[in-house]
Amino acid sequence: MAASRRRGRKALLVLVVVVIAVAGLFVIADRVAVIAAERTVADQAKKQLTAQGVSSPSNPSVKIGGFPFLTQVVGGRYNKITIDIAKPSTRDVTLDDLTVVATGVNASLGALINGSGDITADHVAGTARLDWSSVSQLIDLSQFGSGGATVAPLPNGEVQITAPVKVLTLSINVVATGSIQVVNDAAQVHINKVNVQGGNVPPILQQVLGSLEQQLSFNVKIPPLPYHLKIQNVQAKQAGVTITATAANVPLNSGGA
Repeated sequence: MAASRRRGRKALLVLVVVVIAVAGLFVIADRVAVIAAERTVADQAKKQLTAQGVSSPSNPSVKIGGFPFLTQVVGGRYNKITIDIAKPSTRDVTLDDLTVVATGVNASLGALINGSGDITADHVAGTARLDWSSVSQLIDLSQFGSGGATVAPLPNGEVQITAPVKVLTLSINVVATGSIQVVNDAAQVHINKVNVQGGNVPPILQQVLGSLEQQLSFNVKIPPLPYHLKIQNVQAKQAGVTITATAANVPLNSGGA
Protein backbone atom coordinates (compact mmCIF):
# COMPACT_ATOMS: atom_id res chain seq x y z
CA MET A 1 0.00 0.00 0.00
CA ALA A 2 2.87 2.37 0.79
CA ALA A 3 4.27 1.76 -2.67
CA SER A 4 0.87 2.50 -4.16
CA ARG A 5 0.71 5.80 -2.28
CA ARG A 6 4.19 6.71 -3.49
CA ARG A 7 3.20 5.96 -7.08
CA GLY A 8 0.07 8.07 -6.61
CA ARG A 9 2.06 11.02 -5.25
CA LYS A 10 4.57 10.68 -8.07
CA ALA A 11 1.79 10.66 -10.67
CA LEU A 12 0.22 13.73 -9.06
CA LEU A 13 3.59 15.49 -9.05
CA VAL A 14 4.09 14.67 -12.73
CA LEU A 15 0.61 15.99 -13.49
CA VAL A 16 1.31 19.24 -11.63
CA VAL A 17 4.60 19.69 -13.48
CA VAL A 18 2.88 19.08 -16.82
CA VAL A 19 0.11 21.55 -16.00
CA ILE A 20 2.66 24.20 -14.97
CA ALA A 21 4.71 23.56 -18.11
CA VAL A 22 1.65 23.81 -20.34
CA ALA A 23 0.52 26.97 -18.55
CA GLY A 24 3.99 28.45 -18.95
CA LEU A 25 4.06 27.63 -22.65
CA PHE A 26 0.60 29.19 -23.03
CA VAL A 27 1.72 32.40 -21.32
CA ILE A 28 4.84 32.58 -23.50
CA ALA A 29 2.81 31.95 -26.66
CA ASP A 30 0.25 34.54 -25.53
CA ARG A 31 2.92 37.22 -24.97
CA VAL A 32 4.70 36.45 -28.24
CA ALA A 33 1.41 36.74 -30.10
CA VAL A 34 0.45 40.03 -28.44
CA ILE A 35 3.86 41.58 -29.22
CA ALA A 36 3.50 40.60 -32.87
CA ALA A 37 -0.02 42.02 -32.94
CA GLU A 38 1.09 45.29 -31.32
CA ARG A 39 3.76 45.74 -34.01
CA THR A 40 1.18 45.17 -36.75
CA VAL A 41 -1.29 47.63 -35.21
CA ALA A 42 1.52 50.19 -34.84
CA ASP A 43 2.40 49.82 -38.54
CA GLN A 44 -1.27 50.14 -39.49
CA ALA A 45 -1.69 53.17 -37.20
CA LYS A 46 1.27 54.84 -38.90
CA LYS A 47 -0.34 54.31 -42.32
CA GLN A 48 -3.67 55.57 -41.04
CA LEU A 49 -2.09 58.73 -39.60
CA THR A 50 -0.20 59.37 -42.84
CA ALA A 51 -3.43 58.98 -44.81
CA GLN A 52 -5.00 61.63 -42.58
CA GLY A 53 -2.11 64.06 -43.04
CA VAL A 54 -0.51 63.47 -39.63
CA SER A 55 3.24 62.98 -39.33
CA SER A 56 5.39 61.94 -36.37
CA PRO A 57 9.16 61.58 -35.87
CA SER A 58 8.66 58.01 -34.60
CA ASN A 59 6.27 55.13 -35.06
CA PRO A 60 3.25 54.99 -32.74
CA SER A 61 3.59 52.87 -29.63
CA VAL A 62 0.78 50.33 -29.20
CA LYS A 63 -0.38 48.38 -26.16
CA ILE A 64 -3.11 45.74 -26.43
CA GLY A 65 -4.79 45.26 -23.06
CA GLY A 66 -6.49 42.26 -21.54
CA PHE A 67 -5.20 38.80 -20.63
CA PRO A 68 -5.11 36.31 -22.09
CA PHE A 69 -4.69 37.78 -25.54
CA LEU A 70 -5.26 34.53 -27.42
CA THR A 71 -8.79 34.12 -26.08
CA GLN A 72 -9.58 37.57 -27.47
CA VAL A 73 -8.17 36.46 -30.82
CA VAL A 74 -10.64 33.58 -30.90
CA GLY A 75 -13.56 35.96 -30.47
CA GLY A 76 -12.12 38.61 -32.78
CA ARG A 77 -12.88 41.30 -30.17
CA TYR A 78 -10.39 43.09 -27.95
CA ASN A 79 -10.98 44.97 -24.71
CA LYS A 80 -8.65 47.92 -25.19
CA ILE A 81 -5.92 49.11 -27.52
CA THR A 82 -3.83 52.13 -26.54
CA ILE A 83 -1.92 54.08 -29.19
CA ASP A 84 0.67 56.66 -28.09
CA ILE A 85 1.88 59.14 -30.71
CA ALA A 86 4.84 61.42 -29.97
CA LYS A 87 4.93 64.91 -31.47
CA PRO A 88 2.16 64.42 -34.04
CA SER A 89 2.09 67.25 -36.59
CA THR A 90 -0.62 68.39 -38.95
CA ARG A 91 -1.24 71.69 -40.74
CA ASP A 92 2.01 73.13 -39.32
CA VAL A 93 0.86 72.47 -35.75
CA THR A 94 2.79 70.04 -33.53
CA LEU A 95 1.21 68.58 -30.41
CA ASP A 96 3.39 67.46 -27.51
CA ASP A 97 1.77 64.05 -27.64
CA LEU A 98 -1.48 62.26 -28.38
CA THR A 99 -2.80 59.18 -26.59
CA VAL A 100 -5.66 57.29 -28.21
CA VAL A 101 -7.53 54.64 -26.22
CA ALA A 102 -9.76 52.41 -28.36
CA THR A 103 -12.29 50.12 -26.68
CA GLY A 104 -14.53 47.47 -28.12
CA VAL A 105 -12.08 46.72 -30.92
CA ASN A 106 -13.10 44.30 -33.67
CA ALA A 107 -10.42 42.64 -35.79
CA SER A 108 -9.76 39.31 -37.46
CA LEU A 109 -6.63 37.31 -36.76
CA GLY A 110 -5.26 38.27 -40.16
CA ALA A 111 -5.83 41.98 -39.47
CA LEU A 112 -3.80 41.84 -36.26
CA ILE A 113 -1.04 39.52 -37.46
CA ASN A 114 -0.36 40.72 -41.00
CA GLY A 115 -2.65 43.72 -41.51
CA SER A 116 -4.97 41.97 -43.98
CA GLY A 117 -8.36 43.22 -42.87
CA ASP A 118 -10.16 46.00 -41.05
CA ILE A 119 -9.53 47.02 -37.45
CA THR A 120 -12.41 49.06 -36.01
CA ALA A 121 -13.26 50.40 -32.56
CA ASP A 122 -16.68 50.99 -31.06
CA HIS A 123 -15.34 53.96 -29.11
CA VAL A 124 -12.16 56.02 -29.14
CA ALA A 125 -11.01 58.58 -26.57
CA GLY A 126 -8.06 60.85 -27.30
CA THR A 127 -5.97 63.05 -25.02
CA ALA A 128 -3.60 65.60 -26.55
CA ARG A 129 -1.24 68.09 -24.94
CA LEU A 130 0.02 71.37 -26.34
CA ASP A 131 2.55 73.70 -24.71
CA TRP A 132 1.83 77.41 -24.31
CA SER A 133 4.28 78.57 -26.96
CA SER A 134 2.29 76.53 -29.48
CA VAL A 135 -1.06 77.63 -28.04
CA SER A 136 -0.07 81.28 -28.49
CA GLN A 137 0.35 80.65 -32.22
CA LEU A 138 -3.12 79.13 -32.44
CA ILE A 139 -5.12 81.88 -30.74
CA ASP A 140 -6.56 84.47 -33.10
CA LEU A 141 -5.66 87.79 -31.46
CA SER A 142 -6.60 89.97 -34.43
CA GLN A 143 -9.27 91.73 -32.37
CA PHE A 144 -6.47 93.12 -30.21
CA GLY A 145 -4.70 94.64 -33.18
CA SER A 146 -1.41 93.55 -34.69
CA GLY A 147 1.64 92.31 -32.80
CA GLY A 148 2.76 92.27 -29.21
CA ALA A 149 0.01 90.12 -27.71
CA THR A 150 0.97 87.36 -25.26
CA VAL A 151 -1.01 84.50 -23.72
CA ALA A 152 -0.30 82.96 -20.31
CA PRO A 153 -2.11 80.52 -17.96
CA LEU A 154 -3.55 81.55 -14.60
CA PRO A 155 -3.57 79.25 -11.53
CA ASN A 156 -7.37 78.96 -11.59
CA GLY A 157 -7.42 77.43 -15.08
CA GLU A 158 -8.20 80.67 -16.91
CA VAL A 159 -5.95 82.35 -19.46
CA GLN A 160 -4.62 85.87 -19.52
CA ILE A 161 -4.00 87.86 -22.68
CA THR A 162 -1.89 91.00 -22.58
CA ALA A 163 -1.81 93.21 -25.65
CA PRO A 164 -1.05 96.79 -26.65
CA VAL A 165 -4.13 98.44 -28.18
CA LYS A 166 -5.23 101.89 -29.22
CA VAL A 167 -8.50 103.04 -27.67
CA LEU A 168 -9.77 106.41 -28.84
CA THR A 169 -6.59 108.48 -28.84
CA LEU A 170 -4.81 106.52 -26.12
CA SER A 171 -2.27 103.69 -26.49
CA ILE A 172 -2.62 101.27 -23.57
CA ASN A 173 -1.79 97.74 -22.57
CA VAL A 174 -4.99 95.75 -22.13
CA VAL A 175 -5.11 92.70 -19.84
CA ALA A 176 -7.97 90.31 -20.60
CA THR A 177 -8.80 87.14 -18.68
CA GLY A 178 -11.10 84.37 -19.81
CA SER A 179 -11.74 80.65 -20.02
CA ILE A 180 -11.30 78.14 -22.82
CA GLN A 181 -14.58 76.55 -23.87
CA VAL A 182 -15.64 74.13 -26.57
CA VAL A 183 -18.24 75.43 -29.01
CA ASN A 184 -19.33 73.32 -32.01
CA ASP A 185 -16.25 71.08 -31.83
CA ALA A 186 -13.94 74.10 -31.71
CA ALA A 187 -12.06 75.74 -28.84
CA GLN A 188 -12.65 79.39 -28.01
CA VAL A 189 -11.34 81.77 -25.36
CA HIS A 190 -14.28 83.65 -23.86
CA ILE A 191 -13.25 86.88 -22.18
CA ASN A 192 -14.92 87.65 -18.85
CA LYS A 193 -12.80 90.57 -17.70
CA VAL A 194 -10.89 93.36 -19.44
CA ASN A 195 -8.65 95.78 -17.61
CA VAL A 196 -5.70 98.09 -18.17
CA GLN A 197 -2.25 96.95 -17.13
CA GLY A 198 -1.56 98.51 -13.74
CA GLY A 199 -5.23 98.52 -12.80
CA ASN A 200 -5.88 102.24 -13.12
CA VAL A 201 -8.63 102.73 -15.66
CA PRO A 202 -9.25 106.31 -16.83
CA PRO A 203 -12.98 107.17 -16.64
CA ILE A 204 -13.10 107.69 -20.39
CA LEU A 205 -12.03 104.05 -20.91
CA GLN A 206 -14.38 102.34 -18.47
CA GLN A 207 -17.32 102.21 -20.88
CA VAL A 208 -15.07 101.16 -23.77
CA LEU A 209 -13.54 98.30 -21.76
CA GLY A 210 -16.98 97.15 -20.67
CA SER A 211 -18.02 96.98 -24.31
CA LEU A 212 -14.87 95.02 -25.21
CA GLU A 213 -15.63 92.48 -22.48
CA GLN A 214 -19.00 91.72 -24.09
CA GLN A 215 -17.62 91.47 -27.62
CA LEU A 216 -14.30 89.69 -27.35
CA SER A 217 -13.78 85.97 -27.88
CA PHE A 218 -10.90 84.25 -29.60
CA ASN A 219 -10.71 81.07 -31.61
CA VAL A 220 -8.04 78.52 -30.76
CA LYS A 221 -7.23 77.11 -34.18
CA ILE A 222 -6.69 73.49 -33.17
CA PRO A 223 -6.22 71.38 -36.31
CA PRO A 224 -8.45 68.36 -36.98
CA LEU A 225 -7.42 65.40 -34.83
CA PRO A 226 -6.90 61.94 -36.34
CA TYR A 227 -9.34 59.04 -36.00
CA HIS A 228 -12.26 61.46 -36.51
CA LEU A 229 -11.88 62.67 -32.93
CA LYS A 230 -14.28 65.45 -31.90
CA ILE A 231 -13.15 67.86 -29.20
CA GLN A 232 -15.12 67.54 -25.96
CA ASN A 233 -13.07 69.53 -23.48
CA VAL A 234 -10.06 71.85 -23.34
CA GLN A 235 -8.29 72.58 -20.06
CA ALA A 236 -5.74 75.30 -19.46
CA LYS A 237 -2.92 74.14 -17.18
CA GLN A 238 0.41 75.63 -16.19
CA ALA A 239 2.33 73.31 -18.52
CA GLY A 240 -0.01 73.87 -21.47
CA VAL A 241 -3.42 72.95 -22.80
CA THR A 242 -4.92 69.47 -22.48
CA ILE A 243 -7.46 68.49 -25.13
CA THR A 244 -9.84 65.56 -24.73
CA ALA A 245 -11.82 64.23 -27.67
CA THR A 246 -13.97 61.23 -28.54
CA ALA A 247 -15.29 59.36 -31.57
CA ALA A 248 -17.44 56.29 -32.27
CA ASN A 249 -17.18 53.48 -34.82
CA VAL A 250 -13.65 54.37 -35.86
CA PRO A 251 -11.29 52.56 -38.29
CA LEU A 252 -7.83 52.10 -36.75
CA ASN A 253 -6.05 51.13 -39.97
CA SER A 254 -5.86 52.54 -43.46
CA GLY A 255 -7.70 49.55 -44.86
CA GLY A 256 -10.78 50.59 -42.89
CA ALA A 257 -10.52 54.32 -43.58
